Amino acid sequence: MNEKEFHRSIVDFQLEIAKRWNQRGSEKKDDFVKFFFYFAGFNSLYYLWRVLDNLKKRDGERKHIENLLKKFTEAKAAEILEKVDESVEYFRARPIRKMIDRSSDRPDGDLREGEELMSQLENGSNKDRIVALGKILYLIRSNLVHGSKRESGDDREIVKQSIAPLDVLLEEAISLTEQEKIRLRRQPAP
Repeated sequence: MNEKEFHRSIVDFQLEIAKRWNQRGSEKKDDFVKFFFYFAGFNSLYYLWRVLDNLKKRDGERKHIENLLKKFTEAKAAEILEKVDESVEYFRARPIRKMIDRSSDRPDGDLREGEELMSQLENGSNKDRIVALGKILYLIRSNLVHGSKRESGDDREIVKQSIAPLDVLLEEAISLTEQEKIRLRRQPAP
């Protein structure tokens, strides 16, 4: 299989995964379940774009998220931010702690990355702001997956505020990837 065939094949496969997780997420009532389903779909697409753009795995998922979200125009980024304004305001007001970096010196986690992302969400260009939002969602996902979030209190609110941005980013990433699928199909076979 040559590279063009591989790209066509992986786009079809990953796009189908994203659409299925998106559908399952939209059918659920529980915010934690929605979060995981929407994030799984989003993950399938930033992974895909890592492959299409020949990024290295060692670049890390934050870089892969940035790679995908920077594909949106400033106008599309502004539109996305407007759709999720309530959540953006929520995350602009409080940094998310990186809980995997807890230590005896910082038993409540590390605020540095969360504060940096909060500042970028406040002061960046529209593209920079959606990248910051995507990385905040990844930080929340990491805290959940690594067992550092509860199903109550502030943690419940953080997850609740994550649903709309994940839903919108996933929908927009699906649309962007469908456009790429059309472009790949139009390319002549080798």
